[in-house]
Order: sequence, then C-alpha cells, then structure tokens
Amino acid sequence: MKSLTSVVVPAYNEEDLIKITLATLKRCSWVDQLIVVDDGSTDRTALIAKNYCDQVISFKQNKGKACALKEGWKASLNDVVISLDADLGITAREGEKLVEKLLSSKLDCVIARLPLQQKSGFGMMKHRAQKLIFSQTGRWFNAPLSGQRAIRKSWLPLLLDKSYVGYGVEMAMTIDLLKAGAEVEEVEVNFCHRATGKDVRGFIHRGKQWIDMEKTLRKMR
Repeated sequence: MKSLTSVVVPAYNEEDLIKITLATLKRCSWVDQLIVVDDGSTDRTALIAKNYCDQVISFKQNKGKACALKEGWKASLNDVVISLDADLGITAREGEKLVEKLLSSKLDCVIARLPLQQKSGFGMMKHRAQKLIFSQTGRWFNAPLSGQRAIRKSWLPLLLDKSYVGYGVEMAMTIDLLKAGAEVEEVEVNFCHRATGKDVRGFIHRGKQWIDMEKTLRKMR
C-alpha cells in the first residue's frame, strides 16, 4: 500500500525494546518518515534510534509524553501521522491497519484497540478516562488511553494549540477532536507491548497517569 505516512515514536528509557520496534518499522513500505522523540532518556535510547530513524529529537530532560508527541507532530511532513509506542517490538508492523482504516474511510483519527490480554492492572485509569470522555462528548471508547493512533495532519494545528500534560494527552486529544467535529473511531489491531503490572513500578506509573490526566482536565476546563 502506497501512502504518505509519518510515524512518531515518543521514547523514554526504552533501550531494551526500541531497536526491534524501529527495525520493524524501517522495513515497512507504508512508513515514509520515521521520527523518534527521546524524552530525556538516561540510557542508550537515542543512540540506538539514530541508526534507524530519519530524525531523532532529543530533550535534555524528561518533559512528558505530551511534549514528546507535540515535537514529533511538528516535524511530521506527511498527510497521515501515526503515533506508536516504543515498546511494540515486531508488532509495530500492525500500524499498517491504522493507515488502511484511515485512508479507506472519511475518518479523521483512528485509535488502536488491542486484543484482550491477561489483565495486569486494575483498570482504574482506563475506567476514569472512559468516563471523562463520555461526560464530555457522549462517546464511549474501549481503549481511551491507547497510544497507537493515526490522524490526518490537517487536525494537528488544533492539538498543537492545546495544553496537554504528560500521560493525559490521549484522553484529552480524543475529547478535543470530537468537540471540534472530527470523526474518531477505534479499530482492533494486534499490537502487543509491555504491560504495567501490580508492582511498585506499576503503581508509580499509574499514579503519574492519574495526576497528568487530572492536570490536563483542569486545563481543559
């Protein structure tokens, strides 16, 4: 499939998985531009990325996922822009399904809904995001926090003008797109990435997600 597609990969300390993710994407014919935004990593993430990408944008310190995505969006040259997480490994090739769905429809944004996997967390963040999106738009999404999304570049100015905070970006951009009249749908895609467990690291990650979502919601109000 021939398309004009930019792929943006925000990354923070992902040296263990980013190589296979990027190597996979580099071999995909649907990827025209591959951008990694290194969000202040303290490991070899940026060095590894430079071997596979068209552009690596590096922050000197961690600024959060929202800032990383925005910098990648600004550098995107093509009509379709896909955001993918750095830990997808070989399943990153499944991003083609997002491109196909977007280009074969009148949709403005496509969100990847992952197949059911063994539950590793409590689902609190997901349910919180679902309720927030529903209260603002009347739409219910199964994957409100999915970082795997394809969007038409024409909608990026709207998102770049918003004050998103860290991990609150996916929830907030969904709300803003819908309120602006964009057509947004989910599609099941066989992505597989690192799950957040019920250990200390998992609780810290979910706590940061919660804080970022609440900060973003206050800004939106």
